[in-house]
Amino acid sequence: MAHLDGDHWVVDAIGAPHVGDRTEEDLISAFVEKIAELRPQLITYAGHSFDLPVLRYRAMIHGIAAPGLASRSYFHRYTSDALDLCDELSSFSFGAKVKLDELSKALGFPGKPTAMDGSEVETYFREGRIKEIAEYCESDVLNTYRIWLRYELFCGRLSKTGYEASENSISDFIAAHSSTKPHLVPAA
Repeated sequence: MAHLDGDHWVVDAIGAPHVGDRTEEDLISAFVEKIAELRPQLITYAGHSFDLPVLRYRAMIHGIAAPGLASRSYFHRYTSDALDLCDELSSFSFGAKVKLDELSKALGFPGKPTAMDGSEVETYFREGRIKEIAEYCESDVLNTYRIWLRYELFCGRLSKTGYEASENSISDFIAAHSSTKPHLVPAA
């Protein structure tokens, strides 16, 4: 989670609670309750083609009421209620889409700190490697956040000074949490 502090963004937390911590039903229920409470803009990377459909299907499988997800146009592809950076940056063109890790590195960010990629999540899950999946997801959150900051700068909604302060804030957050989240620390 992040909040606006004057002209820049400050990260309060990066986390990926997982089925090792709670059941899938509990995780989804807590997530949709928080969305109902906050009604935030959701920022994703490829969220319209993966994350949001999976969330909806899994909530329906568990019989979870999720009216908060209907309180904004989260499932409508061409709104900013759920901004899918992959779609937005590619102008919704399949041929112009790039992977999150590739774009992160092209923009000068560290990208994913592990050799794991999304195609391996199911295998890791079956092998009980839940903590590694959570760390992979947290690195995706960090990369998505940094790309979003750069996009906000590009659009003029964030000044150069605000962008730099936001980047300094996330760097400070990573440094302060390096002992508990070493997977977020860029390789030297």
